[in-house]
Amino acid sequence: MTRDLNLLRELIKRDLAARFTGSGLGLFWAILQPAALVGVYWFVFSFMIPTKVGGGDTYLYFLISGLIPWFAISEGLTRSMTSIVENGPMVRRIPLRSELLVIVPNASAAVFEVIAFILFTIAMTFTRGWPHAVLLLLPVAIALQLFLQIAIALALAATYVFLRDLGQVLGFVLAIVFYLSPILYPAAGRFQVLFSFNPLTPLLGLFRAAVLGAALPPATSIVLLLFVAAVLFVASFSFFRRAQRVFADLI
Repeated sequence: MTRDLNLLRELIKRDLAARFTGSGLGLFWAILQPAALVGVYWFVFSFMIPTKVGGGDTYLYFLISGLIPWFAISEGLTRSMTSIVENGPMVRRIPLRSELLVIVPNASAAVFEVIAFILFTIAMTFTRGWPHAVLLLLPVAIALQLFLQIAIALALAATYVFLRDLGQVLGFVLAIVFYLSPILYPAAGRFQVLFSFNPLTPLLGLFRAAVLGAALPPATSIVLLLFVAAVLFVASFSFFRRAQRVFADLI
């Protein structure tokens, strides 16, 4: 176990160091790209298609607190899907637990997510004051998110070894999930029932409770999120371990 943890730490360090190697702006891209998307969505849903959340800072904070986790989820799942195939030489030649390769991109995305939330919280304290629940709820929300991500990522990475078309399918599915999640707009109105079946709804509610002081999601929805994540993890991990036996022959 200690060996695996040490190896995982080194793999994460390597991944973080390699992300922006050779880039002129380096780490600045990790801030510039999400900030540009936030600006576009804020303009569209504040002025072109106004939402019921409220204008000005209110909607901007609502938007950022939903987009930061989504960027981490989308990046983590997309990169972890190809993690086994892209690290084929390592899988074939080095005796290691292949699931560590799936965890790495999700952990790297979580690192940038934490940095983004720290910067967001600091900036927000100048206009709304320090969010008192952030130190308690934010780690819980990120831990739940990472657990759910890894549960999905294990199945994606194993399936991608056999079915390379999964890359196209995942992009389409993520686009649907994005618009059926309370990221750009609240889970309200006549389509609220659609949001209630989405495990990201209570998860994003936890994030907004942490940084915005919003009401906590219902306890039943949190329990459902944990149940879904646990079932997915058990099923995905079992599938991954069975598929692992033929990875070296297929990559």
